[in-house]
Amino acid sequence: MSTGTQVFSSSRVGTVMGMTLIRVDPAQVAPVGPGEYDDAFTVLRTVTYPWTEEQPDPRLRGFLLQGSDRMRLYLDREDDTDVVAADVRPSGALTALLAALPSLIDERERAVPGDADDPHCSRLVDLTGW
Repeated sequence: MSTGTQVFSSSRVGTVMGMTLIRVDPAQVAPVGPGEYDDAFTVLRTVTYPWTEEQPDPRLRGFLLQGSDRMRLYLDREDDTDVVAADVRPSGALTALLAALPSLIDERERAVPGDADDPHCSRLVDLTGW
């Protein structure tokens, strides 16, 4: 977070391991509201680090932000080289969507062949309205 140029007294400036350290008083820093991509970060964190100790299935191979409220997740499974792209809305019902994601991307009737403009997937599943 940056609050602009400030002048600090020498009592608040020091060094740690050769780097400049400025001690900040949290009471004097204005709180910042939610950012534009906080929901997208929640999606990525949940898909990458599920609540179980097992490996995520499906695995996140990559992602593409397509605006402030649309992102494409590239997913695959350990035993399958098929990459599925799932378009999601980060502001939507994330808990339900992320819990159902493994079964939703396997439903062949939801999928369309990969987009010619996107060579990174073999199937595309639009979950923006889910």
